[in-house]
Amino acid sequence: MQRTLIRRYGVIFSSLFFPPIIFLIAISSWLLYLETESGVSLVKQSELLSVAQQRDILEHRIDDAMTDLLFLAGLDVLQQIIRQPENRQYREILAKDFKSMMEKKGIYDQVRYLDAEGYELVRVNYESGMGKIVHDNQLQFKYYFKDSLKKQSGEVFLSPLDLNVEQGVIERPFKPVIRVGTPIYDAYGEKHGIVIINYLAGGLIELLETAGASSASKISLLNRDGYWLKGESPADEWGFMFPEKQDTKMINKYPAAWYQISGSDTGQFINDDGMFTYATVATQITYTGSTNRTLEKNDIALKDTLNWKLVRQILTKDIDAPFFDLLQKYLIVNIALVVTWGVVANLLSRANLYKSDAQQILHEKEQKISEIVNCAFDGIITINERGIIETFNPSACKMFGYDEDEVIGEKVNMLMTSPDREYHDLHIQNHIESGVGKFIGQPGRVTGIKKRR
Repeated sequence: MQRTLIRRYGVIFSSLFFPPIIFLIAISSWLLYLETESGVSLVKQSELLSVAQQRDILEHRIDDAMTDLLFLAGLDVLQQIIRQPENRQYREILAKDFKSMMEKKGIYDQVRYLDAEGYELVRVNYESGMGKIVHDNQLQFKYYFKDSLKKQSGEVFLSPLDLNVEQGVIERPFKPVIRVGTPIYDAYGEKHGIVIINYLAGGLIELLETAGASSASKISLLNRDGYWLKGESPADEWGFMFPEKQDTKMINKYPAAWYQISGSDTGQFINDDGMFTYATVATQITYTGSTNRTLEKNDIALKDTLNWKLVRQILTKDIDAPFFDLLQKYLIVNIALVVTWGVVANLLSRANLYKSDAQQILHEKEQKISEIVNCAFDGIITINERGIIETFNPSACKMFGYDEDEVIGEKVNMLMTSPDREYHDLHIQNHIESGVGKFIGQPGRVTGIKKRR
């Protein structure tokens, strides 16, 4: 009996509990999927926008340096120096112009003018926020002047970004620099020297560090060979400058990622190492005019390029973190709903079980009463509150000569003689309205009539 009761309870509970829970899980899974996909999509768009903005800023900074260089190269005093190389007055004027530019910008480490042999004629160093004009006895020969000297009038040489080296030793603390140079021609097209700016690129590195401080992205800047200029950690940076760090490059740490990054200018992809968003940083201007002193964008042609790779990386765990946060929230809400619905389903199942048992007991009682009534020797008739016959036992059939189906649904006064037949409905109506019955609940005698044959 107990097992049967438990089995019945289990069937009722399962039918009430599981369909809504399955529906809840399906809806929650769908919503979780949509929110996760929407979140990843937003992250992708944000990363693409961020890398594009940072690329534009880097290119703009380099373009500004090139513009400043070409402005200095166009100064009239340079032509005066070419015409009168022994006149120190013009060199002093040029040095002051260099000093003024340097102090105004605050981003140049050195500005110099070299002759066609590579010897410095004018040099200004940036020290403690001020331009310092270098004395003649401290001027040097510079090996890299040849790259600038190869350029045509108005073209710009752009060196790789590396660490500043003084007298064969890497300067410490590290000073990242880019050398920007352009040749100087006279009015007859003869080459006489070069102007070179050492651009302090540390500000570019700091700019990237600041941009990455408030996001989950790890920002890297790599040269065309895949060496880190700005890496995941300082230990990864400037590998090409040190013999012992020649293997410290992206291809050795993220070979699959570097293969994709080096193969195109911009893009975004996700692999086992996370989400990579990248763009190529390249120079956008190179002035090609030989006589004009004013820079015009329409006169610009692309020559040398930086070809840096700006990369933003979000690790797989950081990509998945929002999903697990959402999953945790959904689990908390769903568990609360499941527990609540479990309690409700339990109460409903118990109530349903009790109701079923009560109906079964009532049905059994009705069956017993029906058996008793049907087996009674006395005629037994039951009516409703309107006097309509509901049951008519066999003894009553025998007594009145009616079959059961002839009287069920008919008024009971069909079995009475006058005047009881006429007054019976009034007695019932009075009892309904007042609650008091003259004969109801009281023994009485009524003359009945049999069916006429």
